[in-house]
Amino acid sequence: MTIVNNMPVVSLTFAPAGAKLIVVSTSGGREFERKIAALGIYADEELEIVERHSQGALVINVKGTRLAIGQGMSKKIKVKVI
Repeated sequence: MTIVNNMPVVSLTFAPAGAKLIVVSTSGGREFERKIAALGIYADEELEIVERHSQGALVINVKGTRLAIGQGMSKKIKVKVI
């Protein structure tokens, strides 16, 4: 686990639902980076997990918009609680 400003950095998959989060980094290839940028997910962007579904799917709130992302994508997004 990584620590940034005394806060643990975790994969979005393991972040607590309902907490305000900030994106610290992403780890994926060029196509992945293009996809999440198109969704409005960048480093230093705030988001919130709204719902967790079976099989690891998440509904997140980014800039007032709800998005559904799968477990594979959420594993590659590192966040910390703010």
